[in-house]
Amino acid sequence: MTIPTLTVVIAQCVQRSFLSSLPGPDPRLKPCHLHAGYANTIRLLGGGPQSMPNVMEEFLWRAHGGDDGTWRGSDYVHVIYVDDEHMDDGSELTEQHFSQFGRHCVPGEVDERGIEGYLGTGRTSEWRNLRNGRTHVVRTPGLNDNMFGTGFIPVLTSICQEAEEVYGIRPEDIQIVNIGGWSIIKELFCGVWELMHHGIPDYRDPDNREATIRFRRVALSDALSYSVQREHHNIALDITAMIGGTVLRTLDDALDYAGLAR
Repeated sequence: MTIPTLTVVIAQCVQRSFLSSLPGPDPRLKPCHLHAGYANTIRLLGGGPQSMPNVMEEFLWRAHGGDDGTWRGSDYVHVIYVDDEHMDDGSELTEQHFSQFGRHCVPGEVDERGIEGYLGTGRTSEWRNLRNGRTHVVRTPGLNDNMFGTGFIPVLTSICQEAEEVYGIRPEDIQIVNIGGWSIIKELFCGVWELMHHGIPDYRDPDNREATIRFRRVALSDALSYSVQREHHNIALDITAMIGGTVLRTLDDALDYAGLAR
């Protein structure tokens, strides 16, 4: 049997507090400081004066298998939604976070626009509820979302173990593509650097705490990601290439990388 290529899509902060339509480019219209902004939202979710396409949902629709779950290539694509979650518990830490970034991603809370910021943007809200074994949701209260103190490593570990036991894929050969909200800090400490050069604990050698799984192919999709400050995003793309990652410039590049038919 030919060993397939398995792809993990990490969809970071694809929520309405961060990605949702705005009536104009004035930054005062943003629901919080972390919102992607008018231009980024149109670039990813479409609309605007030029009726841009929704590239984010186009990619994720195929990654989830299309309308009937059988889109060619989707059998070998896992999607991990890494969602910001801030329970309004009145703690000093929470209040400091809101003071710095504005209120965002509070479950059940509706903002002045009538939008529940905690929910996934567009159809990703419903896709999070898929029970197909290839869709996962990790909730995180902090900025170092992916790696530590959340359910991210257990989810990624379970994908690695299944890939090896079912398909004969070495965990190191699983490829990863990052989409959504990615800044310099997230690239270095949550995304490309951590996954390629630090790794995750190796379930195959549980007695050796130094054993790690390091992923050889990690990419950042420019067409499917954003940063609050575009110049920071451009630097993150440069750093991705410098440390051995792959930069995917277009939607078609991302689809080809993930093995999703066009």
